[in-house]
Amino acid sequence: MPENYHIDMPENVKYIIQTINSHGQKAFAVGGCIRDSILGRNPDDWDITTSAVPTQVKSFFKRTIDTGITHGTVTVMINKTGYEVTTYRIDGEYEDGRHPKSVEFSVRLVDDLCRRDFTINAMAYNDTDGFVDEFNGINDLNNKIIRCVGDPEKRFTEDALRMMRAIRFSAQLGFTIDPSTWNAIKKLAPAISKISMERVHVELGKTLMSVHPDYVSEFSDAGLFAPILPVIDNTLKSRYSQKILATLRHTPDNIYLRYAALFITSTPEEASATLRALKMDNKTIDTVSKLLKLSKLDIDETEPAVRAALNRFGRDFLPLWHELMMAAILASEEITGISNPAKIKHLLTIKRLATDILERGDCFTIKDLDISGNDLIEYGLQGHEIGDTLKALLDIVIENPKLNDKATLIAMIEHIK
Repeated sequence: MPENYHIDMPENVKYIIQTINSHGQKAFAVGGCIRDSILGRNPDDWDITTSAVPTQVKSFFKRTIDTGITHGTVTVMINKTGYEVTTYRIDGEYEDGRHPKSVEFSVRLVDDLCRRDFTINAMAYNDTDGFVDEFNGINDLNNKIIRCVGDPEKRFTEDALRMMRAIRFSAQLGFTIDPSTWNAIKKLAPAISKISMERVHVELGKTLMSVHPDYVSEFSDAGLFAPILPVIDNTLKSRYSQKILATLRHTPDNIYLRYAALFITSTPEEASATLRALKMDNKTIDTVSKLLKLSKLDIDETEPAVRAALNRFGRDFLPLWHELMMAAILASEEITGISNPAKIKHLLTIKRLATDILERGDCFTIKDLDISGNDLIEYGLQGHEIGDTLKALLDIVIENPKLNDKATLIAMIEHIK
């Protein structure tokens, strides 16, 4: 990469760097923002590294927040946007697989770059000095390689999550992991047990939502899943692994669908237990579990059957179910080389019926009935009779939505009591 290569930094980032430089210190944009800019991607955020210590950074700007001041990080606020500015640092010994025991500030940029995870994340830039690329990150970007900075075993011992990050970057960028880096991951894989499940699920989720969700198999191949996610590990090592990975490739980039595809050969109970172990939110656990339950069912090509499915799983689930089932069929076709037009036609018929039902506004839930619990109380019903009667009336209306009329429903009460 030529020395005069220019990165178009946001004006606020330029302002922060120039302000620090004007006080006789050095500052650079660093890390992922440089990598993404070179790749033509839009960086999510811009990190800045500097020779200035935190007290100096705070004195240079009107509004700052002490976000990680013991580790050298101050957030500079410009309007409502925050930018992390971190002093060059040398990390002390790591005792817990994540945090350094001590941090020593430095005035040399290279001291800061050499402690970073991968070469493609260890490049820095400002408009005055241009690129600083001490570890050939540009070459690895050009050759599409994920390689640790320096000794990979040391990098992974410092933070075991970096082993998952290597695979996640590989999936997001379509890069190959350097052999020495890969061998270090396999050797140190058991150390992943030190990492919190919250951090694990972030990397797993980003991998599943990447352009190569099937790279999730590399977590298992490297030995990272065996100690912490045995259900996923077992399925990815089973005879069903090909089906799972092909289904992931054909699934749209929706996190619920990608997790459902990952668990497509597991039971809903196994999926729920694993997602709970991953500390996932209740909505994800519930949605994936419902999708898997629905995936095991066959819905008849009739409007009552589709209304019953809408009642059981909710209006948001049939579109997701359709995408998951279509991905499973396409995966099967990819693996076997045999097309299945009948199954695809069936799915499209269910989708059309559901669309018609929703557009018409057919009743398929108790709250959509043209009669309420209060109406039944006035009619003289009480206790469990009210709920039982509403459910019985709903069953009738699911069969024939034209009967969803208050007078008609009241007239039917005597016949179902």
